[in-house]
Amino acid sequence: LTPLGGAPPHPPPAPRKPTSPPADPPAPRRAMVKPGEVIWTNVQCKGDAPSPRSGHTLTGNGSGKCVLFGGCGIKSDEDYAVFNDTHVLTLGDLGKWELVDPLGDVPSPRWRHTATLLPDSDGILVFGGLCKGKRFNDTHVFSIEKREWAIKECAGTPPHPRSHHTANRVDFEPEDVGGAIEHKVVIIGGYGGPGSTRDFYLDLHFLELSSWTWTKVESMKGPVPTPRSDHSAALADGKLILYAGRGWSTKTDLGFYDDMHVLDLKTNRWLEPDVEEEAGGEGKEDLDTVPAWPSVGQKVWNHSAMAIQSVPSSYMFLFGGQNEPRRYSNAI
Repeated sequence: LTPLGGAPPHPPPAPRKPTSPPADPPAPRRAMVKPGEVIWTNVQCKGDAPSPRSGHTLTGNGSGKCVLFGGCGIKSDEDYAVFNDTHVLTLGDLGKWELVDPLGDVPSPRWRHTATLLPDSDGILVFGGLCKGKRFNDTHVFSIEKREWAIKECAGTPPHPRSHHTANRVDFEPEDVGGAIEHKVVIIGGYGGPGSTRDFYLDLHFLELSSWTWTKVESMKGPVPTPRSDHSAALADGKLILYAGRGWSTKTDLGFYDDMHVLDLKTNRWLEPDVEEEAGGEGKEDLDTVPAWPSVGQKVWNHSAMAIQSVPSSYMFLFGGQNEPRRYSNAI
């Protein structure tokens, strides 16, 4: 994990009298970062920045470009609005926002959708979302290079309309020598339903990118998690790590979760923890205790998660979310 930026080690010089046109703000100086240290920085950007919003997506292409799409926020006249504008952020010492006037068929306004980078590192696949009570299950692709949107007509049966779900791109290595890598997008969970029906989901769908075909996994093996939305899903070593979220509430349960589940994407089996690991490697177990994956120790939803490859094993980072209704977190 390579941290970026930080506070300047010395106060910046006093600003000069502005001229016309005003100069761009100076690029921030890099702080000294010790090995293993993570530092937050408030990135200075120029250009036409997006208006304040939530429920949008921000997708990086790994080559210095990030695409922001959609979201819900306040217009300049303080009216509530759902957006379908497209912004491109070019990264560097000084970031630059660009409001794109895209070609093609722009998706309708939405928020709580997902946006997934495609294998060519140019296309971004947008699926689902919500606008004023209506949920979607359409599929759109934005080309960063062409600045163009396209509707993807897919074969198979797509997931039910939904929002608050997760989407991850999975690259399956070929089983045979000389075979091609299989690229798929996996959709799991969320809240929605056909027509006016509404429910929490824990169904599993794959979109095969070579043929643009939807496939639903009809039967998952192992202990399947409770249906939910506002969870996180991170990929590590061929496994999908699902964490926390929210579901239906009852008189005794508010429906907020702090559990972790691990799905083997090759076998579509929800895995159980190794009993020996849970018992400290001694091979002994408490017969009254059901083995469970680790937890951060508090319920959380609307958070984000990312798995980082490392040695000897990968790490998963969680950030933010809600721990209680109207109570937000900035913990890592």
